[in-house]
Amino acid sequence: MTYTHEALERYDLGTPVLSLSLPLTAEPYPQGVLRAFLDGLLPEGEPRRIIARDFGVRDSDTFGLIRELGRDCAGALIVQLADEPEPVRATTRTADPLHDKELDELVVNLRSAPLGAGARVRISLAGVQEKLLLTRMPDGAWGRPVDGTPSTHILKPEIAAYPMTVENESFCMRFAKHLGLDVASVDTTDIAGRKLIVIERYDRIVHDDGSVERLHQEDFCQATGTPPDQKYEDDGGPSLRTVANILQSAARADAVEALLRAVMVNVLIGNGDAHAKNFSLLHQPSGALHLAPLYDLVSSLFYGDDRLAMHIDNVRRSNRVTADRIVNEAAGWGLSRRRARGIVEDVIARSPAAIAAAREETEGLPADIPGLVEQQLARLRGAV
Repeated sequence: MTYTHEALERYDLGTPVLSLSLPLTAEPYPQGVLRAFLDGLLPEGEPRRIIARDFGVRDSDTFGLIRELGRDCAGALIVQLADEPEPVRATTRTADPLHDKELDELVVNLRSAPLGAGARVRISLAGVQEKLLLTRMPDGAWGRPVDGTPSTHILKPEIAAYPMTVENESFCMRFAKHLGLDVASVDTTDIAGRKLIVIERYDRIVHDDGSVERLHQEDFCQATGTPPDQKYEDDGGPSLRTVANILQSAARADAVEALLRAVMVNVLIGNGDAHAKNFSLLHQPSGALHLAPLYDLVSSLFYGDDRLAMHIDNVRRSNRVTADRIVNEAAGWGLSRRRARGIVEDVIARSPAAIAAAREETEGLPADIPGLVEQQLARLRGAV
């Protein structure tokens, strides 16, 4: 990869135009350095293997896959061959309207057709879970993001092996929102007899006329040049301290405190899957960076998994973290112990009202999930 003359004229050398791991330089980047970033844009596991087969590409061929799928990626990136026509104007009006039967078929066939990708839908998103990418059109109807049309929403059905994932994630996201954290907006729906959570993409701004502004983002595996298969700290992935150090050096001043609040939420809900791909940096048009809205907040503890994807003051189990260990972790980032404890106490104090509000908003929520959060809260409160 080589940056264009236009990029070199517009930005200073070292500017993270694409990624913190790929700062602006006049020299070309070797494929090995670029591969980790591009892999971070692509689906993982079985969805990747199925899509690779459908497009006649080896699943290990990162460059071949992104060539086929890169017309709509996470962030503001569009990947296409140099001799292809310029990308279409970003608008929801170019989506292909979906009738109810067509929408049902897309949901029913998600396992065999991940993301809804196909001949005219060249779209990519990271992760292992089944998901469908759609565009909300100006009249409120769903459309397929064909021919480079930007997707605006992510639809995820319940995971068969983990019942109630839709209600679980909906509650956890709403709980974080009621605590005042910046989170992606969510709703729920039923399509073809399946429950789905509907997530509004925070890396898209849709204007009243249907035009779409793509906001660039990267997750912390991409920001550190870490392959997606090393996203867990136990596998060599970034730690919370690594994330905090990046935020301190590259993002706005309140980003580290936002990270601490996110850690508190993940402990309270028992989210052991908060790995480096589930935290992202949002790149503003001005060049400023800050912690992206939270996403993929789920109580894995509800399913009996108490492991932590990123350790907290060397604690590796979500139901063994104490308030003191959270303060210790934050102090290791450079926050004063007084300020860290103040944030911990503030989140604890406001959690009961946030639990009640999120419970009220989440239809069909099993009582065990808010009950689990209340247990985590009681344990943290007892140590404050």
